[in-house]
Amino acid sequence: MQSVLIPETEIVLSQFSNAAGSYDTYAEHQRLIASKLLDVVSRLKPDSLLELGCGTGILSAGLNSLFPRAYKEFTDGAAEMVRFCRGKIPSSELVLHNVLDFEKIDLDSRYDLVLSSCALQWLRDPASFINRLSSLLNPEGFTVHAIPVRGMLGELEQSFVETEGTWNSLNYTSGAEWDGLFQQAGFSIENSFSCDFTVFYKSPVESLRAVRGIGASLSGHRKASVVSPGVLRKALNYYSCNYGDDSGAVPATYKVHFVVASGGNL
Repeated sequence: MQSVLIPETEIVLSQFSNAAGSYDTYAEHQRLIASKLLDVVSRLKPDSLLELGCGTGILSAGLNSLFPRAYKEFTDGAAEMVRFCRGKIPSSELVLHNVLDFEKIDLDSRYDLVLSSCALQWLRDPASFINRLSSLLNPEGFTVHAIPVRGMLGELEQSFVETEGTWNSLNYTSGAEWDGLFQQAGFSIENSFSCDFTVFYKSPVESLRAVRGIGASLSGHRKASVVSPGVLRKALNYYSCNYGDDSGAVPATYKVHFVVASGGNL
């Protein structure tokens, strides 16, 4: 059984701040996704950009190298994440770091590029946010996002389903539904596609540690179901038996949708 949750912003930001020190250790999938996103935006030539949900700066560092002459703002709602990002990419005339809850974003500035990697799935009201997103773009600007979608960590979820356990999950939607939200807000979809990124962990327990290690655990949310040790043990045993290799390593598949859009309700 799946316990689908709506994110509680204060809890989410607190958990990510607490995980800032361990984030890079467990963020292999984030590096793979960021690499693909950098490839997607490499054809663009922005003079200014805004990154929403910069985390510890995995994507930010790539953007800084890809667009060295552009003005860049790296933002995150988790203060400790911003601190770690600043440690990787020092502030300068062309680089600014900001603690910013992008769901409440209200900036006077406009940018040639607004982008995010694995951030929009935490929105409580995606439609409202996307409707306001065009106010951040210059007339010829682009917004580009890598968004986890339905099917995320499918091996782990299926292991709970098959053992009749409860798996706390965000309310992931499909890539087509995300495209629809951008189109309803007046954006033109220039490109969209979905990709699977598979990371192998030494054991099912390590796959869970990776989730917690980046701050993405849902256990602290008030409506999250409590998973008993017995239920967890059964699910992880199923995971190991049905997905593990001879060494015990298991795959964890991160399903991500990429969308490149322009225009909006300007």
